[in-house]
Amino acid sequence: MKQFLQYQLPLLLWAIMIFVLSSIPRLPEIEAPIGTDKLVHVMVYFLFCWLSYRAIKHQDKYKFLQSHAVLVALFMTVIYGYLDEVHQLYVEGRTYDLYDWGADALGAILFIALLSMHQKRKKCQNTVTNSSSV
Repeated sequence: MKQFLQYQLPLLLWAIMIFVLSSIPRLPEIEAPIGTDKLVHVMVYFLFCWLSYRAIKHQDKYKFLQSHAVLVALFMTVIYGYLDEVHQLYVEGRTYDLYDWGADALGAILFIALLSMHQKRKKCQNTVTNSSSV
């Protein structure tokens, strides 16, 4: 139960928050530069992808998913972003926006890219540490 609360519940709550916010017919408008809404999409789905990755990586039941956590998190994020856009077709005052979905996918891709860079750097540091101890 502790593992669920720590790793899976945050993803579930984040997904619910996205769904609830996209169910509001008209969000309050804020004076912001053009394109700021796309930046918000990138950040929201960057976090969604990170939370997905954490949830998958820290579950013990499905080893296949765990060993492919990066791809599963990317797939989940892109699909959830698409489904959120489709959901907005049915919310009065909201619309399906292909560019929003693109920003969602970009957030996921940015997370995967940063994770990949971090893992490569960590691997290089471990190689240097192991070779210097020989």
